[in-house]
Amino acid sequence: MTKPSTDTAQASPTKQFFVSMLTRDISLADAILDLLDNCLDGAMRLANGNDVDYAKHFVNIEIAEDHFSIADNCGGIPRDVAKNYAFKMGREPDDERDSDAETIGMYGVGMKRAIFKMGRNALVRTRHGVDSFEVPITSQWLEAKNWDPLPINEPTEAKEHLDGAGTTIFVTELYEGVSRHFANQAFENEVRTAIAEHFTMFIQWGLKVQLNGKPVEPVRVEVLVSTEEDRPAPYIFQKTIDDVLVSITVGLNTGRGLGEDDEDEVGFERDRSSATAGWTVLCNDRAVIVGDKGLLTGWGDGIPLYHPQFAIITGIIEFRSKRADKLPVTTTKRALDTSSNVWLESRVKMKEGMRIWISYTNHWKNHPRSDQSTHWESARPMALHRAIEAVATRKLTKTTGDAVEFNPQKAKVLPEPEDKKPSSRKIVFSRPAEEVRLVSKLLFDDQDAKPGIVGETCFEIQLTKAKKQGN
Repeated sequence: MTKPSTDTAQASPTKQFFVSMLTRDISLADAILDLLDNCLDGAMRLANGNDVDYAKHFVNIEIAEDHFSIADNCGGIPRDVAKNYAFKMGREPDDERDSDAETIGMYGVGMKRAIFKMGRNALVRTRHGVDSFEVPITSQWLEAKNWDPLPINEPTEAKEHLDGAGTTIFVTELYEGVSRHFANQAFENEVRTAIAEHFTMFIQWGLKVQLNGKPVEPVRVEVLVSTEEDRPAPYIFQKTIDDVLVSITVGLNTGRGLGEDDEDEVGFERDRSSATAGWTVLCNDRAVIVGDKGLLTGWGDGIPLYHPQFAIITGIIEFRSKRADKLPVTTTKRALDTSSNVWLESRVKMKEGMRIWISYTNHWKNHPRSDQSTHWESARPMALHRAIEAVATRKLTKTTGDAVEFNPQKAKVLPEPEDKKPSSRKIVFSRPAEEVRLVSKLLFDDQDAKPGIVGETCFEIQLTKAKKQGN
């Protein structure tokens, strides 16, 4: 039997430990993407339940050796939100601000973690409506043991007011490693690519994102779709699982695909791997994973490992929900919670779609792509939702309850090579130009014959010999 006393045991985390642990498991690039996520959430809140016109919004990012800044016109932070929520380290269970919006944040640490990752001093300046204020996060506050509230300061000079509703975050006293990264052109390229991939949908919808003064162009992840009933179309599947709308499409991508053969290619065999190949996973329009070609998305698990033959296959899956905690995404928003039920159920359908197109490439791998081009003449590249809308109206699309599925293999709309036609292979090799000229002189008494003609003639000579020996 114990007796209560008036003594208490401290159970709150130390600030140094909390900040160190919070920033350890996120990369510098992902921290920047987190801040861009916050801008998009602001635009969504500003729309107040209506469709967001992203063409009205911009995000300007600067990374340099001595500072970082991100500025947007996405509505700003309301004063009561700044006082009670925005700068708190974590989200309270009763915080229902985004309960009716398809955001992706759920933990309330993104902005603070990004700032702590970069430097010792930051200034968050915001304007919501006509109300302007700023919140400094200083090195003195970071180094202090206690968790004193952050001050909300009123701007006194005209230059401290933003021109419109939005937020600007300015970070200085960068950590040494961060400063070196920000000064490196390769890191800037990495961030630009990450933004282009992970926010491709928003940029396609008109959002203007600039990095160090240059616009970011989206990486388009699309599949080929024919709007004709009897022409090829991708596999599609759509169903609500655990309050999450799951949308899947698997098909051929647009990368150098189905026209005339390139000089050094046959069928699907040359590696044209790019961000469009493999699986792209979206959560509420944000790309969490782009172009995955590993076990995570099913390659090598009951189907073949990824191979250059499959570089023309693209799979896209999106999870959409107003409950961000239901989405199969981790706190970094760039990795998946693979133990979630919605992910495990969806992965079965992802692999089903992959098998169809792996079989398709197997049928065509020894045939020139030009042989199948006529079947795809009416096909157009489409993003996930356009592809599903286009295919869902086909007569052979199955609807069972709230599930919609189209299997192009069962619908018999995929072209097959003519069995009687012998397969062909292209032979490509290089030799020094002087040697090519010597052989050309020997064969044609002309050293300037085209290299392709020289090679083909050499092959024909040897083929004739081989046929005679065979007889």
